[in-house]
Order: sequence, then C-alpha cells, then structure tokens
Amino acid sequence: MIAKPKPGSKASQCLYENFAWIRLIEFLNQENAYMKNRLSEVIDRIQDSEQLAMAEHFQNQFIIKDDVYDHMLHDLNKQSTKWHHLTAGNSTISELKKNHRHIRHQMESIEREHALIMRDYNTYLSSLDY
Repeated sequence: MIAKPKPGSKASQCLYENFAWIRLIEFLNQENAYMKNRLSEVIDRIQDSEQLAMAEHFQNQFIIKDDVYDHMLHDLNKQSTKWHHLTAGNSTISELKKNHRHIRHQMESIEREHALIMRDYNTYLSSLDY
C-alpha cells in the first residue's frame, strides 16, 4: 500500500524541501544559460589575451555547472519520488533522512558557489575594455 506523507510530518517537510530545491536548481540552470549567452555576446569583442583567458575560464565553469545542476536535478527527482511513495512502516525512512541531510548540504554548497561565480563573473564583465 502506497501512502502519501501525512501533512505536517517529517516526510511531508522533506518532500516540500525537495520540491523547493528542484525549483531552485531549475532557476540556477536558467541563470547559467543567461550567463553563457551574455558571454557569447561579448567574447568576440575581447582583445586582451588575459581577459580572453578569463572568458574561457568562465565558460568552463558554466559547462561544469550545467553538469552539476543536471545531476542534482536527477537526484532530487529521485529522492522526491522516494518520499512521495514512502510506505507505512518502511524501514528506509532513516536512509531517506540521511540522504536528505546530505542533499541539503549539497544545495547549500551549490547556492554559495553560484553566488560566488555570479559575483566574479559580473565583476569580470564590468572590467572588460571593448
């Protein structure tokens, strides 16, 4: 028998957090695409080899972030499915809680890294001479 988590339960809260994290990852993915598009708009006008090297650095970071976000979205969807289909008396709830804590730490790290790259990228774009 499959039962949805009871409203107000730990499982319900974890499921809610997972859905919020999915929305956040989708937003960060959009931001990443925006940053890549912005880079493609300015890269042809860059003359300085040092600035061009920085552009390549950011491009590589954005590609890495695409992969990180895709993997995280997959993990979050998988985890949400597990919470959603949690059966009564299931012994895997402690494993799900442990995994949830791990995902929470990953999400905190992803948010911090995204904020840093955005700051550095915007500083870089502001410094371009073209």
